[in-house]
Amino acid sequence: MERGEIELLARLIARELERSSHVELAPKWQHGTVIFKPADDRLKQHELSIERFMHKIVMMRDNLRVLEQQINSNKSLETGEKIKLQGYITRIYGSMTSFNTFFADEEDAFKGSGE
Repeated sequence: MERGEIELLARLIARELERSSHVELAPKWQHGTVIFKPADDRLKQHELSIERFMHKIVMMRDNLRVLEQQINSNKSLETGEKIKLQGYITRIYGSMTSFNTFFADEEDAFKGSGE
C-alpha cells in the first residue's frame, strides 16, 4: 500500500470508529452500576458505571472491526489464513452476544456465526 492509500484507510477507519462508538444503552440500564464482588469478603468490591463498562465493550468491538479490515486488506495473507483468522473473530463476536441486553438499538448488537 502506498502512503495515500494508508491515509485514506486510516480516515475511513477513524470515521467508522467515531460513528460506531456512540451507542445507546437500553433505558433500563442507563445510570446503572456494575458491581464486581470478590468471593473473598476481605477483598474490596469494584464498581463501574454501566456506561463506562459498555464503552469498554464497544471499544473492543470496534478494535475487532479494525482487525477484520486489516486482515481482509492484507495482501501477504493467503485466503485460507484470512478465513481462519476471520473464524476466530466471529467466535469472539459470538462470545460477546451476552452483552446484547445492554444495547438500545439491535443494530449495535454483537452477532456470532449463527446469526
